Amino acid sequence: MALAPSPVAPARPSALAFKIFLGGQTVSLIGDGLAILAIPLLVLQISGSPSAAVLAAIPRTVGYLAVGLPAGALVDRMNPRTVMLVMDVVRFGVFATLAALGAMDRLQVPVILALAFVAAAAGVFFETALAVAVRDNVEEDRLHRANSLLEAANQSAQIVGPGLVGVLTAVVGLQAALLVTASTFVVSFATVFTVLKGDQPGAAPSAPLSVALRGIGKDLAEGLRCLRSLRVVLVITCLQASANLFLAVATLLVFYVRNTLQLGDSAVSVVVTAGGVGGVLGAAAAFRLGGKVRHEVLITLGAATLGTALTGLGVSTSLVPLLLLNLTMSASAVLAVVIIRTVRQSVVPRHLLGRVTATARVTALVASPVGALVGGALTTMNHGDPRPVFLGAGVLSVLTTAAAWFLGLRHVSHTADGGPEPTAGGAPTPESHPMKEES
Repeated sequence: MALAPSPVAPARPSALAFKIFLGGQTVSLIGDGLAILAIPLLVLQISGSPSAAVLAAIPRTVGYLAVGLPAGALVDRMNPRTVMLVMDVVRFGVFATLAALGAMDRLQVPVILALAFVAAAAGVFFETALAVAVRDNVEEDRLHRANSLLEAANQSAQIVGPGLVGVLTAVVGLQAALLVTASTFVVSFATVFTVLKGDQPGAAPSAPLSVALRGIGKDLAEGLRCLRSLRVVLVITCLQASANLFLAVATLLVFYVRNTLQLGDSAVSVVVTAGGVGGVLGAAAAFRLGGKVRHEVLITLGAATLGTALTGLGVSTSLVPLLLLNLTMSASAVLAVVIIRTVRQSVVPRHLLGRVTATARVTALVASPVGALVGGALTTMNHGDPRPVFLGAGVLSVLTTAAAWFLGLRHVSHTADGGPEPTAGGAPTPESHPMKEES
């Protein structure tokens, strides 16, 4: 009797090839950072309206709310590598078009806002596909490292990008800055095309868009059922949403430093920059600790530290403590986010990863504006003093984290049905979805 063939191990990129891919994504993320400031500056250049500039600064959030859930379903039905390549082409086209229209003096604010939304929506598809592509192309025990490096690049780009726009605009003009932004997506396209493998075990076969669009509603329902059935994913999704709800009041930090404490614009700049540095440090901590400490412990410590730092804002009145607290908040938030992303990639079945990832991100994203609005309203009621709001949000964040630990993460089950985790080296079955605990 013939023996059944052994399963073929997925073809992974070499270490050098994956470093090239990470370099390409770093360049692409700098493009995202450039866009953060380039689009509002372009609107101000055309209209001079601060209201229009504010609208131009929020297409990313609107894009996620508009296409986040469908993006997850479509990524699960299509080849993630193909999705990433197409979205790089779209984003290149948006910024090249903006530069060309600007050079011809044919830009109008509605056109800028529409194109900014297209670029943001394309970014949502790209990020969702990237989460799946990393799962396909990275060994499980190295997922936390890949996610840490990508997040470090993302945090660095948010610091470097806006500053680079200012330099480019002053030296060669805003249109040239838009062309530089467009070129970053060419670099991303080249590295994705060259390095990533498209056909991995468990990946859905490529499907035409017209076919992929059918039955999306059922696909989304299936993704929600998966999220509910995997306790660890459900708990960390709820914890991330609650953390975003309370952390959103930290948007009042600029108002607190500048208006309440009257420390000046330079102090605001230092405090905000400290947050960016903290994000990079948080990614570095995830890289170092992700293979040494149980993931649920790291998530809990990150969320608890975030809440504690937020509480500290409620009793701080000088620059140095505020700077250190903002750095700590950003570092702990990024640490938790990186490990949460790794857990999802490890636990969720491959054919559902896009939907679960998108659903979790949209849920967390929706909580932020709610928290910001409530925090702003409470601060107004307290005559412009946000310290009680910081204090209350921090305490609630710590209590929520404690509840998540005792109710779901302390003795977490790594299977959908609550069964025991497979033994080390055992092959996962479709029913068990193990999360490997790295030692």
